[in-house]
Amino acid sequence: MAKILVAASPEPRAVLERILAGHALSCAETTAQAEQFLRERTFDLIICTIVFDESKMFELLRLTKSRPEWQRIPFVGARVRAHVLRSRTALEAAALTCRELGAAAFLDIADYQVEPEREMRNAIDGLLDTASSIG
Repeated sequence: MAKILVAASPEPRAVLERILAGHALSCAETTAQAEQFLRERTFDLIICTIVFDESKMFELLRLTKSRPEWQRIPFVGARVRAHVLRSRTALEAAALTCRELGAAAFLDIADYQVEPEREMRNAIDGLLDTASSIG
């Protein structure tokens, strides 16, 4: 069971809670709340949805990569609702920006075709396995 910081508003958070069932989740709805959790707890992974806190995913990513004690935590940007940010160009830009800012991955639920939530869970578990073998 991994300790995961979930940075998401209520609707996408509900999707992530289903996807990440069985892990210990701390859920933040604002950047300030996410920062407070990071100061108070240790995490194995941070997952942040693209529309977190009025589209402040990149702000949270920059914050986590600016602090040495948080840099080692894999950061995953995510789109968990296919109807949000439907422009292919915008999604590609989000994925590229995540990589450039040091995120471990950008996951898009629309990339998974058979059982999207299970497949996204498998991708996240793979990132956790990789991070634990490195750290």
